[in-house]
Amino acid sequence: MKSGIGTVVKVFGMYSAVLFEGMRINCVLRGRMRREKGASAFSDPVAVGDLARIELGADGSGVISEILPRRNSFSRREKGRARKEDVIASNLDRIVIIQSFDSPRPNLRFVDRLSVRAGRERIPVLLCVNKRDLARKEDVAAVMEYYDNAPIDIAFVSARTGRGMEEFKNFIAGGASLFVGYSGVGKTSILNRLYPGLDLRVAEISESTGKGRHTTTNVEMIHSADGTRIVDTPGLREFGLAGIEPERAGDYFHEFGELGRECAFRPCSHDHEPDCRVKSMVDEGRICEDRYISYLNILHSLRNDRQRRY
Repeated sequence: MKSGIGTVVKVFGMYSAVLFEGMRINCVLRGRMRREKGASAFSDPVAVGDLARIELGADGSGVISEILPRRNSFSRREKGRARKEDVIASNLDRIVIIQSFDSPRPNLRFVDRLSVRAGRERIPVLLCVNKRDLARKEDVAAVMEYYDNAPIDIAFVSARTGRGMEEFKNFIAGGASLFVGYSGVGKTSILNRLYPGLDLRVAEISESTGKGRHTTTNVEMIHSADGTRIVDTPGLREFGLAGIEPERAGDYFHEFGELGRECAFRPCSHDHEPDCRVKSMVDEGRICEDRYISYLNILHSLRNDRQRRY
């Protein structure tokens, strides 16, 4: 029986597609791993991007016998009573958060939530704002002002005209990038512009909601000819943070973390404490007020989540 290490490229129901020696093998979990699944803190023991040890049968089918340790993972909290952690993808080099300048408009507070989760795993974030051809100068300036002093790379692109796409492609080349964002921001159009051979289906914008319809139904890893790996995801409308304590929230707003060393109280939540350097910088206009409000919203949601747990 042949065995070896492959990369999980898609998870669907009881099966996982594993790329092994250039072949895409549909695999099931070994019985022991299926039994352990119910007691796990995760919704599924296998995620796209995992390195998996598989054993091949004579008929070409495969069995996953082991998931190798992950160097990082990107997850969200599931809905419902169980509230398990849903691992979206693992072993990533960056998170690419897709937004757009029109239909839908940018939601930078949503970007912040994703960035906090990425920061917990020390995964770099790239914000890619599509539909640059529809943006006014003040729209671009507003995004730049919001992230002034924040270590988040930003790319302004147009999948329709190709503007900024070559630089964006060079930035993500060679690594494993998770593409995540709302439906309708142009994620599929960007992928088609980057790699025309993919010929992915693009959905129209819903006239009733002004938002995009889902074209991606499962998380899936796409391999390009140049070795770049893209993990494509269904459009996310909300994102629950998992495994982050309120006291650590400020650490993931990196400009706050630096200034927090100058606060009168340490640790400082930058919320109610007096002589807070972060709050004074907001008052002085040196930190964007909207980003500070975004931080407070995340802080309060984490506090509420902890109260529900205990």
